[in-house]
Amino acid sequence: MQKNVWQLTIPIFIESLMFSLMGSIDVVMLAKFSDDAVAAVSVANQVMFLIQVLACIVTTGSGILCAQYIGANRKPEEQNTLIAATVILNLGIGIVLTIVLVLFHPVFLMLLNLEGAACGYAEEYLQMISLFIWGQMAMMAFSTILRAYGRALPCMLVSLGMNICNIVLNYLLIFGKFGCPAMGIRGAAVATVIGRLIGLLIFGWMLYRMREKDSGWRMLPEDIIEAAADKIHIREKWMKVIRGIRQRSRDVIAYGLPAAGEQISYNCSQFFVMVFITMLGTKTVTAYSYLNTCVSFIYMFSMALGQATAILTGWSVGAGDYRKADRQCRFSGTCSIIVSMSIMIVVTIFRYPVFSLFTEDREILNIACTVLLVNFVREAGRSQNLIYVNALRAAGDVQFPFYFGLISMWGLSVGMSYILGISLGWGLTGVWLALGLDECFRAVGMHVRWKRKFGKLAGEIV
Repeated sequence: MQKNVWQLTIPIFIESLMFSLMGSIDVVMLAKFSDDAVAAVSVANQVMFLIQVLACIVTTGSGILCAQYIGANRKPEEQNTLIAATVILNLGIGIVLTIVLVLFHPVFLMLLNLEGAACGYAEEYLQMISLFIWGQMAMMAFSTILRAYGRALPCMLVSLGMNICNIVLNYLLIFGKFGCPAMGIRGAAVATVIGRLIGLLIFGWMLYRMREKDSGWRMLPEDIIEAAADKIHIREKWMKVIRGIRQRSRDVIAYGLPAAGEQISYNCSQFFVMVFITMLGTKTVTAYSYLNTCVSFIYMFSMALGQATAILTGWSVGAGDYRKADRQCRFSGTCSIIVSMSIMIVVTIFRYPVFSLFTEDREILNIACTVLLVNFVREAGRSQNLIYVNALRAAGDVQFPFYFGLISMWGLSVGMSYILGISLGWGLTGVWLALGLDECFRAVGMHVRWKRKFGKLAGEIV
């Protein structure tokens, strides 16, 4: 069991590291260009996260079902139909979101109270990034399916290639090197889009080759091709395929809607928290951006371990082995908090040299280094949430994380952020403490839920 979880966790961790590194390199390079540009990208990314999280409705549901189908050893035809439904749904959502953001991105930026040069930079960045949302949604669908089938290592290698491409293009396009135009923040956006487009094409090819090898999958069923002269037979076969995709789509949404609801609630709450932070000034927003960049590396291992745990839990639940699922979840939870707290201690010790890589502004530096001390509270809770929420979803318990999270996120994260950060005047430190209290409260709730439901069920199985 432990060997399997590390075989999945390590490639997922490296893949996540590569994605975060892409964003961090944007921040580091843009910091050399302008602090206002860094604040603009931070705010623009909040809009992107709020939009893209809708794709979790499909990817979360399909990830749960794919893992359970594999564990239950469902027929290849059923698995292929589920894959087709996932790609079609996510691509459709992506096209709609692309149109919405291209037309209405100024409205989102206006709600976030950005002013001056930062507002202009944010609009310039969003104009370019929003054009490729459809591709980002499709890539998310491909990578989710590949990971559910245990193809974590190839996904990691693709992410590495995307990251290298992004680094090179950032250098060329932001600063205008080797005869390329100096595009500034627009260059960072163009580099990100090109990197993701390459990733989309490779992920799509990998998925097609995987299903072709594992189950003889083709773009069209072979019996339809062989019956090309028989129009009635073709129609019957296509109607069967369409009905299958329609049914699997309903299944995906049935699991994904409440499961993604927790993520949607979280990102919406963070949007409002970001509004409070913008009320504290541009330097606080910039410090928040640097903090997010730094702490993303702290919880990245727990995030990867949570995804690997979800895959293994789905396989075990699909096979009816609840005892194995319970052992895996408890083991992952213990590893998660040990690693997160260890990394947090190291980063805290070297916090001033770390943040000095981003800025020389003493005010921004002091804000970031002070707030990082409060992050111990947040990481203690988040390290457990990333394990137990993913495990609950994979086991089919998609309602509880949503409703419990709804109460905690809006009551503690948003409500207490305003009280501590704005009303009491604690600034970003108060906001960060409120976020930590939310994570810890949810962590206790998820742990109790797993123990009472699936832990008890595992104990009843002989």
